[in-house]
Amino acid sequence: MGQWKGSGGLILWIDIDPAVQDEAAAWYLDEHLPERVQVAGYRSARRYVAIEAEPRYLSVFEADSPEALASPGYLGLVSRISEQSRRIRAAFRHVVRNTFEVTASRGRARGGVVGSYRLRAAAADRSAADAALSTLVENLALMPGMVAAHALKAAPHIRARLDAVRVTGQSDASAEQVLLVEATGPDELAHVRCGAASDAALARCGWQVEAYGTYRLMAEFS
Repeated sequence: MGQWKGSGGLILWIDIDPAVQDEAAAWYLDEHLPERVQVAGYRSARRYVAIEAEPRYLSVFEADSPEALASPGYLGLVSRISEQSRRIRAAFRHVVRNTFEVTASRGRARGGVVGSYRLRAAAADRSAADAALSTLVENLALMPGMVAAHALKAAPHIRARLDAVRVTGQSDASAEQVLLVEATGPDELAHVRCGAASDAALARCGWQVEAYGTYRLMAEFS
């Protein structure tokens, strides 16, 4: 089903040095994603590649709760990494990363493509903006060609716990709010991007779009 699994999310947008692209692709499938879903509290791990987006790669992890994102098992993974992991992580570029709490989620299935919005609150009344975004999520998930939508707000205190033990990445950029819209295809996403989930529509809800990208699902572990 397309409903978010749990109430915690870890999301990363990343470019990778072309010199290690092939090695990194195998590393994601053989080590990085599988070992995450083996950690207690982590429910799924997905990797996407850009159809039209920057950075090129998007990774999405679902967890039971924001606190589960910083479970002892996960802290152990990020504090003790292999030499290959060090080498590949050193090749990451333009990283945006944060831990999140899911504030709204509705879905019927997993979409083959996803629209990724990084948002910043533009309204003085944040509670009204949150409510408007939750209503938009409900509406988007039921539109033709859409299969799910999710709103997530940053949980910076959880990221701080991760950064305290991470070997790398403490200077990664962050995101304040995320809207993910899952669809059957890029044309369907383009339709809502020009209408119900356009920059203007989100501004009326009290949100400024900092970045948008369309991504295709590469692999999912659960």
